Amino acid sequence: MSKIIFLDLPDVIIHSIFSYVADSPSLIGPCICHIMRPLSKKIKHEIDVRQDLWELTMNDLKCDYYRINKNIHQIPPNSVVAVSPDRPFKRARTGVGSPRRSGRLRPATPKDEYIHHYCLLLSRNESALLELQERAQSYKKPISLSLLKKLLSEYEPIAINRRVRTGGTFLVEVLRARYVQESVILKCIKLLVANGANPNIASAEMGLSSASATEYIYEAASGLVGSIGKELYPLIIAAARGMCTVVKYLLEVGANRNLRGSSRFRLYSNSRKSVKGMDLTALEFALKMKDNELENGIKRADLRGLLRTISLLEDECVPVK
Repeated sequence: MSKIIFLDLPDVIIHSIFSYVADSPSLIGPCICHIMRPLSKKIKHEIDVRQDLWELTMNDLKCDYYRINKNIHQIPPNSVVAVSPDRPFKRARTGVGSPRRSGRLRPATPKDEYIHHYCLLLSRNESALLELQERAQSYKKPISLSLLKKLLSEYEPIAINRRVRTGGTFLVEVLRARYVQESVILKCIKLLVANGANPNIASAEMGLSSASATEYIYEAASGLVGSIGKELYPLIIAAARGMCTVVKYLLEVGANRNLRGSSRFRLYSNSRKSVKGMDLTALEFALKMKDNELENGIKRADLRGLLRTISLLEDECVPVK
């Protein structure tokens, strides 16, 4: 009986209910697909043909974060990635000025139309993150604030908190950047956070499940597929690299210092050697890096950033329960 009553609710009310369930607006649609549609065949059919409901969820894809997040920070209204809800999606075309005419290419239901736009969103994410990864490791054209602004503007709207198929995130890739000063990385991190990036989302290797491709895209984006690789949080990278200004900023915007991750980092004193850590917090990574740097004869001046990082993480450090 409750299922039937739920179907009688207006689309706006159903959308509002799932906005409390989803972590971000772009996950409202996947939540409806994975929570509501499997209840019964009748509900599945009714939901699939609700035009207004899926139009609301398609508007959600244009902005991947809630504008006010009390747990982290307040998002400025003039963010780069923020897109006006009135902005229409561009339809795919087969030729110059000629829309597709094949009926087989047209989505059968409003839900299928939403899936099409959702896949486009994730495709843009893949392309944007791939370009960011290339620039982050480039010596000739390293990452910069202006380049990041251009990238976000070119691929907008971007689901800035969604992990791609390879498990990467925008915050993590910027923090991995080489051949660039810490001040530049800090500016880029501030830009991403101002546009809704969550410092407590880890990068991870995502594994394909037995589900269909469409179901995998939904599940991977919503965190329903478990990680088969090593999770790595932005704060851990900043701590291991001794970027004290970045660590301070991430803590200010709500980064959880008790989260654990696994990775390997090169030593500053000897780039041929690296330090591997498994299931360590940011503080534990920083302490391990300090010990190995001292063993390899690092100068006191070069260790200053790492020592400052350790001091920040030890200050009011809450033990893991």
